[in-house]
Amino acid sequence: MLRKTRLFISMSFRRKYLFFFTSFISFYTFLLYRFYQRKASFGSVGHTLQPGETDKALISDIRFAIKLVNKYVPWENVCRHQALQAKILCNFYHIPYQIFVGFKKNESGKTEGHAWSVAGGIMITGFCRPSDYMVHSVFS
Repeated sequence: MLRKTRLFISMSFRRKYLFFFTSFISFYTFLLYRFYQRKASFGSVGHTLQPGETDKALISDIRFAIKLVNKYVPWENVCRHQALQAKILCNFYHIPYQIFVGFKKNESGKTEGHAWSVAGGIMITGFCRPSDYMVHSVFS
């Protein structure tokens, strides 16, 4: 417990802020997917990203916050929830993003879905090998 407290104290202000903001967004996305699934949207399908400069450190901090929140929240926080959290944070900071939804067959032959998000060439959520999945939709 002492180690975790020291780690939290040593984090930058932006990472602390993103941790608390992402915790709130995580609960919001949990409620959204639980009770209002029609309102949960990743964005527009099929748009391509316009090339431009992005703040790689900010994207890294967003990625860190989503991973850290996922580790400690007691409610369901699966890949689609995390992708929606990344979308909300990227929109908040005006960062162009893409969310991919893909499918693959697992060892038992069942189809398995997965969502992951990418911004500035950095995978924010999902942490998979995209080549394993057949991409169904791309949102941006």
